[in-house]
Amino acid sequence: MIVYGKNSVAELLRNSPRDIKKVMVSENFDLSSYPRINVSIKKFHIELSHISRNAITDICRSPNHQGIAAEISDFSYSSIEEILGVARQRDEKGFMLILDHIEDPHNLGAVIRTADFLGVHGIVIPADRACDVNPTVVKVSSGASANIKIARETNLGRVIDFLKKKGVWIVGADADSQELICGSDFASLDIAVVIGNESRGMRNKTKKKCDFLLSIPREGKVQSLNASVAAGIFLYEVCRQRHEIKAQ
Repeated sequence: MIVYGKNSVAELLRNSPRDIKKVMVSENFDLSSYPRINVSIKKFHIELSHISRNAITDICRSPNHQGIAAEISDFSYSSIEEILGVARQRDEKGFMLILDHIEDPHNLGAVIRTADFLGVHGIVIPADRACDVNPTVVKVSSGASANIKIARETNLGRVIDFLKKKGVWIVGADADSQELICGSDFASLDIAVVIGNESRGMRNKTKKKCDFLLSIPREGKVQSLNASVAAGIFLYEVCRQRHEIKAQ
């Protein structure tokens, strides 16, 4: 897989340098201006190639590479057990995100970046009819995909059932719900937030498995939000409540 962009490559070098097969920079890319990247390439003896900017564009299939790209192994997905293990290691209440068939790589990348920023322990995505972690997702996430565990599962229903047996409460984002996120307790429970598809929302069978269906308070005329924005608001509310508990 090819990962491109300064932030994405820098995050890979910081978190997973041994997964990088080669770094490619354009002929006019000044590595001395990016000491973190330069030092890591030398420290881990990563192959470095200087090629034309057009060649990098062809390799990335995008002009938005900023003159740098890295060749890595295909994205390595985690298991549900590994995600739960992150919460145990941090001695925190579980904080997970389940994406019910997000299709747009820009949405997925934005969600991953927000989830990493707000301390989510891991993300679950479906194995079919949904976007996987591809170069565009890695680029949009600004490398956050290297920081957070992501599981790719064939059956989200079974995942939810498994999490419930582990004591995790399932919270679905549903614009039609009369219950609001601001009136719910996210601080004292192990939580998995479910965000639905960009246009169709959550599937009915996923909704039926949720313990809570909650909506975001709305004041304006717009009836819905972009999936990545809705995810950000839900995840922030969980994070905010937990920080308030820590501050007491």
